[in-house]
Amino acid sequence: MRIGVRAHDYGKNTPEGLVTKIKEVGFEAVQLAIPKAISGIDTFDQITPELLKKIHEVFKKSDIELSVFGCYIEPALLDKEARMGQVSRFLKALEYSKTIDALLVGTETTHFTTDESERPKAFEALVDSVQRMVEKAEEIDAIVGIEPVSVHTLNTPELTYKLLQRVKSNHLKIIFDPVNLLTFENSKNQEGLWKECFEAFGAEIEAIHVKNVIIENNAFKHVLLEDGLVDYQFLFNWFNTHKSHVSVLRENADPQTAYRDVAFLKQKIV
Repeated sequence: MRIGVRAHDYGKNTPEGLVTKIKEVGFEAVQLAIPKAISGIDTFDQITPELLKKIHEVFKKSDIELSVFGCYIEPALLDKEARMGQVSRFLKALEYSKTIDALLVGTETTHFTTDESERPKAFEALVDSVQRMVEKAEEIDAIVGIEPVSVHTLNTPELTYKLLQRVKSNHLKIIFDPVNLLTFENSKNQEGLWKECFEAFGAEIEAIHVKNVIIENNAFKHVLLEDGLVDYQFLFNWFNTHKSHVSVLRENADPQTAYRDVAFLKQKIV
C-alpha cells in the first residue's frame, strides 16, 4: 500500500511545489482535484492539455502515484438536463485521467436532502449516470471510482452492492471512506458495519480514504488519526490481507501534523 494525501489539504500549489511539500512528509500518492489544488486553476474548464502534460511529467519524475483524479459531481440529480451536464464533466475527467496516468476518477453521489421515499428515484438516476460513465471508461480503458456516503444517494453497503450489480463492469470500482459511512447509530457496532461493507463491495475497493472523528455535542468532530473512534486496527487487518495493493489516502490532513499521519499509517500497514 502507498500512503498518500488529498492534494488540496496543502492548499494551492504548482505541481512542483505540491510534490515537494508532500514528499518532505513521506507521502507517496495523492488524490488530485486540479481546480482545488493547482495554482491558477479555479474551474474545470481551465484545465489545458499543457497543464495535464506538466502534471504527468512532474509526478512521474517524483514517483508520486496519482491514485485518484477527483471530479466530484452530482450524478443523482433528478433534473436530467442538469445531471447530464455533470456527467459530461466526468467524461472529460476520464479522458484527462489517461493523460496524467491517474488510476481512477472519483466522485460521490449527491447529497440526499429529500424524503426517503424519493431515494429509489434518485438511485435510478444514479444508475443511469454511472452506466454512461462506465461506458466511456470501458471505451478508453479508464476506471470510475464511486464513493458511498451515509448522507448521499448511495448511502449504505446494501445499496452500493445493488449499484455494482446493476452496472457490472471491471471499470467500476469503489472508493472506501469508513468515516463517510458512519452514523451515530452504526458507530456503536463498527465490526458489524465493516464486515457488511467488505461483503457488499470489498472486492471492488480500489482506494481507501482515512480520517478520524469523535462524537461531540451530537456531531462528528475531526481529530488526529490516532485519537478518533474508528477501529483502524480491525480495518487494516482486512486491508493488509485483501487489499494490500491499493493506496491509503489521508483526507483532512493538517500539514503541521501530517508526519504523525504517516507514522500512524506505517504502523498499521504490513
